[in-house]
Amino acid sequence: MSDRRETLVLGMGCFWGAQKRMAALPGVLETEVGYAGGSFPDPTYDEVLDFERLLRLGSVNGRNHAEVVKVVYDPELVLTEAVLAWFWENHDPTQLDRQGNDFGSNYRSAIYTTTPEQREAALATRDAYQRALSAAGYGPIVTEIAPLVSYTPAEEYHQHYLLKHPNGYCGLGGTGVRMPHSFWRTLAERHLPPLARWIACEQGTERPFTGPHLDERRPGVYVDRLSNAPLFRSEAKFDSPCGWPSFHEALPGAVTLHEDRSHGMIRTEVRSASTGIHLGHVFDDGPAPTGLRYCINGEVLRFIPDVHP
Repeated sequence: MSDRRETLVLGMGCFWGAQKRMAALPGVLETEVGYAGGSFPDPTYDEVLDFERLLRLGSVNGRNHAEVVKVVYDPELVLTEAVLAWFWENHDPTQLDRQGNDFGSNYRSAIYTTTPEQREAALATRDAYQRALSAAGYGPIVTEIAPLVSYTPAEEYHQHYLLKHPNGYCGLGGTGVRMPHSFWRTLAERHLPPLARWIACEQGTERPFTGPHLDERRPGVYVDRLSNAPLFRSEAKFDSPCGWPSFHEALPGAVTLHEDRSHGMIRTEVRSASTGIHLGHVFDDGPAPTGLRYCINGEVLRFIPDVHP
């Protein structure tokens, strides 16, 4: 892990669910809920609710704050575009001033950036996601994208609310539409080194015993090197003489399987469900309890330990 830190402030509806969703992305270091984007200083939860009520009555002028989650991440562990893809996929950005049963401008979809590069990434990911949404029959994205002007942390009661109250309310729901694979391929060309890019995009294979993660023993999660979507848990990893990182199972919904007739063989190719990149192949000569061996190229994986050092 590097010493770099970057911050995005994101509005996704009720910030209880937003914090839980964003904290689940491997590579995110810290999250905090708060208020941003409004026209009055030092907001509290009750003041935001009161201001929204007065706005509806036409009794005040100005702009209300949005409930937001501040996301601090290490760009060496997770790409800004991956953080934003997670944001887009985990709420409905086509809903104006509401998410689920929560309605009002305080529940608006918003991205508040802290660097010019983040703004560029926000616009690029928005345009890519809009193409996928339009193809699925959704309307235009209404997400506000603006530089962060001010941010006020929310009261302690609201911080990590759903960790403290696992059965608490969460009205957040995504569209079920994924970022298009063509977007990730473009990102691979920009961010992956040549060998990893060849493996990911051209179904290449690293030479045995040359890739990373063969000797990794720490508890943690192996993620897609582009999206940081979790693929395999360390508990599923086992020592294999094949020369590639091997796992007896993938995380639910993390991969897709495809028939591969290349090189005069019939094999089952494994791809990342989130990005469509080539990961490796799966064979039926693995250990219990599944009898499977997911033989995966280490170059297209990133390992995130359970506890950051």
